Amino acid sequence: MSRGMDRDDVERIEEKASQSRVTLSQGRAGGAGSPEDDPRHSRRHAGLRPGAGEPLSHERTEVRHGRHRYEWSEVEREMLAEVGRFRTMDEHDIERVFYRGCAKQFRQDAEHLSRQGLLLRRSVVVGKNHDIRHIVVLSKKAKKLLQHQRALQPAQAIYAGFVKPAEVSHDASIYRMYEAEAAHIEAAGGRVSRVVLDFEFKRKIYSELNKDGDYGDVEYARRQEELARLHDLPVVDGKISLPDLRIEYEAADGSRAHIDLELATENYRPGHMSQKTRAGFKMYGVNSTSRGHRAEWEGRELTADVLAL
Repeated sequence: MSRGMDRDDVERIEEKASQSRVTLSQGRAGGAGSPEDDPRHSRRHAGLRPGAGEPLSHERTEVRHGRHRYEWSEVEREMLAEVGRFRTMDEHDIERVFYRGCAKQFRQDAEHLSRQGLLLRRSVVVGKNHDIRHIVVLSKKAKKLLQHQRALQPAQAIYAGFVKPAEVSHDASIYRMYEAEAAHIEAAGGRVSRVVLDFEFKRKIYSELNKDGDYGDVEYARRQEELARLHDLPVVDGKISLPDLRIEYEAADGSRAHIDLELATENYRPGHMSQKTRAGFKMYGVNSTSRGHRAEWEGRELTADVLAL
């Protein structure tokens, strides 16, 4: 979960508290089912070319970066790009989104990319129930290749490497929250243009706050307010509040908009929850139900009424 920033935060970024498995299948976007069951959201699923409804090809072609040669298909390229956008993803989500649930095809492609040093895979044990999550991240080579091939919009950040163990489950769960909210946007005629993770906000804001040495309290507060306005972020209780995920999109009328989302884990403290709601972030909650098996998904969107309980 992301948190606001005060003066001490400039010297130290706390590790995320959650090691729990989180879920998102009962939010408004998916109705009674999961996000992949929503036909409004189908263009981003099942290995379809975004915006066209045409299947992505599994035929591999050679690509070069410097002295290195690689082979990938359209499906593999788009899958790598999606992993890079969200920093880490659960293998089950990739299999569902890009391979229509075909585990065999996904395993073959994942092994092919792993042998080339483009995709890194790891199994992690998370939460009090010792759930197993199989996650993937990009290698540095994959990040450079995608950037060289211009596989993503220039403004879209791309990530490589594993996150801290305490952050794995939380961060691998952000994709489901994104799917649920993207379904709302598309149902209203909008189109997602970019996603921004809290890592990107932290990097930009910390670098600015660290410029030009130390400040007095008044000057520091002024700079906080300026940065908050620049990034359209709220200041709550003297801290800049950062969302876990910002989705930027073009609305049906052509205007540009964004929505800030926060993913609350079972370790989320009431004080943090109150701060995030006062910041105006849309909250998604979690529910931990499995008992030592592969992590299952089951969750809900938190409303003001739930937060008030």
